[in-house]
Amino acid sequence: MMAEAQGSQTSLDFCHNPHAGALLQGLQELRSDNLLTDVVLCVSGKEIPCHRNVLAACSEYFRAMFCNGHRESKEPKVTIHEVSPGALQLLVDYAYTSKVTITQDNAVKLLEGANFFQILPVRDACVSFISNNLSAKDCLQMMHIGNILSCPDLENRARSYALKDFATLSKAPEFLSSTKGQLVTLISSDDLNASEEVVYTAVTSWINHDTDGRNEDMKELMELVRFPFMDKQYFLENVESNEAVRKSCQDVMTEARRCQHFPREIESPRTRPCHASGLREAVVVIGGLLEHENLNKSKSFTMTCNANPNPVEVYDRRQNKWTEGVPLPQPKIQHAVAVLDSSIYVMGGYNDKDERTATMDRFSPGDSQWQSMRDMPGVAVADCGAIATVLNGLIYLAGLQSSLYCYTPSEDGGLWSEVVSLSGVREDCGMTVFKGKVYFFGGYDDTTGEENTDVMCLDPENQSLTHVGNMDKALCNFSCITILKYS
Repeated sequence: MMAEAQGSQTSLDFCHNPHAGALLQGLQELRSDNLLTDVVLCVSGKEIPCHRNVLAACSEYFRAMFCNGHRESKEPKVTIHEVSPGALQLLVDYAYTSKVTITQDNAVKLLEGANFFQILPVRDACVSFISNNLSAKDCLQMMHIGNILSCPDLENRARSYALKDFATLSKAPEFLSSTKGQLVTLISSDDLNASEEVVYTAVTSWINHDTDGRNEDMKELMELVRFPFMDKQYFLENVESNEAVRKSCQDVMTEARRCQHFPREIESPRTRPCHASGLREAVVVIGGLLEHENLNKSKSFTMTCNANPNPVEVYDRRQNKWTEGVPLPQPKIQHAVAVLDSSIYVMGGYNDKDERTATMDRFSPGDSQWQSMRDMPGVAVADCGAIATVLNGLIYLAGLQSSLYCYTPSEDGGLWSEVVSLSGVREDCGMTVFKGKVYFFGGYDDTTGEENTDVMCLDPENQSLTHVGNMDKALCNFSCITILKYS
C-alpha cells in the first residue's frame, strides 16, 4: 500500500527564471569583495582577482588552462601577455555580468582579446560593430585584421566595403600604405565598383608613393587594369603618354589598342567586365536537341560539288554583306572553331570521306592561306565533333576521349596538354567561358540514353571541375556563347 501511495504522488518541476541572473550577480558581488577568488590575472602591472570556474565556464582558453593539469591551474597568479589591460578587464567583467560596452576606441583590442580567449559572443559582437562602422580610412586595416584573426566575416565585409567605395578609398592617405596583396585583391575583382580610369590612377599613385620599392610591381598591377573598358581619349592622353607603362607593359598596351579597334575579338582577364562598367556576361544557348525529341542522328553527309568545296565566307559588318574568304585546306563539317589573338583556328571535324580528323589549321589577318598547326591529341568521340573555347590566351578543347585539352599557340605549331578528366561532363554538351571559368552545359548521357541538365565548371587556376547547377531543360547538340549585356 505504501509503494502504491508513493507511486501516485504528484510532482512539480520548478524553475526560477531569475536564478541565472541572480547567480551572476552573486558571483560578481563575491568578486567585488574579493571573496572565494582563487586566481589573480596579471597583465602589464594590473591585477584582476577572479574565480577559475567562472573563467573556465566562459572561455575555452581558460577551460583548457585550468582543467587539464597545467601549471596555471594551481598557481595563485597567472600572467597574461597577449591582450591589453583594458581589454582583459572588459572581458572579465563580461564573464561576470554578460555585458560589455564596445566603442570605436576599444573594438579592435576587444576583438583580439575575445578571439584569443575564445569568448565567441563578444568576438561576434565586435565583428558586427566594426563591420557596421567601416570607413575608407580603416577598411584595409580591417581586411588585414580579419585575415590574421581568422575572422572571414570581418575580412569579407571589409573587402566588400573597399570594393564598393574604391574611388573614395583610393584617395585616402591610408591607401598608399596598403600592401600589394590587398591592391591585387581589389583591382582584380569583378565586383570592383570603379571605372578603369580610377583604377589606373590608383595604381600609378600607389607605385609613385614608393617608386624604388614598387616599380618592379608595375607590370603585374597594370595587367589587372581592364584597359579595353577605358575611355579611348583618356587612354591616349594618360596611358599611352606614360613612358614607364609603355616600356614595362608592351603586351598589355598592344592588347588594349587591338581591343579598342576590334572589340570582343580578344579573350583575356582584362576583357571581362567589372561591376562599374554596367555590363554583365550572359550565356546564350542556341538550338540543340531537347529531351525526348524523336530526331534521327546521322553520321553521313553529302559535300556540295561547286567551284569551291571548302568555302569560307566573311561578313563585313560595315558593308552588311558576305564575301568569299580564303578556302580551308580540306572540306570539313562538325569541326571546332576558336578565335585567339585575331587568328582563326579550325580543329577536327569530318572530311569529305566521312572520316574524323585531328588536324588543326590557323588563319591570321593578312595571310593568303591557312597554316597547318600541331594536330589535336586525338579525334572527336562525340557525334557532333569537338567543341572549343578561349580563355587567358589558351584554347580549351573538349570532345576528345574523356579529357579536356589545352592548346598553347606558338609559331612552331603550338603545344597540346591534358588539363583534367571530364568525369561528369556529357558528350555533345555546350561549352563557353563565363566569368573567367570554363562552363559545360547539358549533353547526352550514353549510359541512360537521355539528354542531361548538368552544369559543370572548370576553375583554370586549380584545375578543379565541379557541379554548379542545372539547366531548366535537358539539352544536347547545341551551341552556347557568352555575350555582354547591360544589367
